[in-house]
Amino acid sequence: MSFTLRSYHLRMRSILIAALLAASVLNAQTPPAPEPPIGLTAEAMVWTDGPPTLPPGSKMAILEGNPKAEGMFAMRVRIPAGSAIPPHWHPRQERVTILSGAVDLGFGTVANAGKTKRYAAGSFYVNPPRVMHFLFFPEATEMQMTGIGPWELQTSDITPQPGAVPTATVAIRSITPLPGSELTPSTIVTAVVDYTIGNFKPSTYWLDFVFETTTPNKTFGVGPEVSSHSDHPLPPPRPNYVLSPGGTVTLTQELTRVLPNPQLKHPIRMRVYVHEQKSEMSNRVVGMSDWIEYR
Repeated sequence: MSFTLRSYHLRMRSILIAALLAASVLNAQTPPAPEPPIGLTAEAMVWTDGPPTLPPGSKMAILEGNPKAEGMFAMRVRIPAGSAIPPHWHPRQERVTILSGAVDLGFGTVANAGKTKRYAAGSFYVNPPRVMHFLFFPEATEMQMTGIGPWELQTSDITPQPGAVPTATVAIRSITPLPGSELTPSTIVTAVVDYTIGNFKPSTYWLDFVFETTTPNKTFGVGPEVSSHSDHPLPPPRPNYVLSPGGTVTLTQELTRVLPNPQLKHPIRMRVYVHEQKSEMSNRVVGMSDWIEYR
């Protein structure tokens, strides 16, 4: 009897182990759960007052995402008849579909109703990033806008002015580890940086570290890693734009992806650049700090 009971326990133990192994293999092979579908009926959409950058009486409904955050968003906007939006620009592309009513769209730094094109219900257009444009609404209009957040409506004149060259000064107030120290992949460089920017425009300038390469007059920078756990590719990260023409910021730089770079020059020299966004995919350097040298 004791032999039979022991055999039973051994058999049940083997069955349990096999079941656990099968479950672990199944879990390893199970693909991640798909993103839930998004669907809204017209009755389910929640309308709220539009932001101050839109005409009085405007309403807004968020369909997907968050226009104030990174990532894809879709929203609908209702604008009262007779309204206008003065010349403005957006940091990223803005895709617009006119659902009802009509929009008179023009480009330039001065709102001129005689230099517009009318987009009636059913029309679609894309506003390029960082291009001044203005809108007139001859009738009550509902439109749907899709883009990559954060969505911003900037009214400052971004048009380049003759002779107005944006320049910046940058000074590293303090930095750790101290210059001359030996850097390792686990080192995190932290710097307190003072800056001033001439001809400042919002959502346009940012600061970051760059490293000297073995090629003369060439540097490289290492931005944040971007990874996606879904089938949808992530948009490029938005730069951390400075909010004022002068101030102090703290920059940090991990070296895990810097030190293995075969182009990195030794001894290691790094500095801070001030970048000016020129288009969605291009920028230029308008200021730089002195070099900091490490081992």
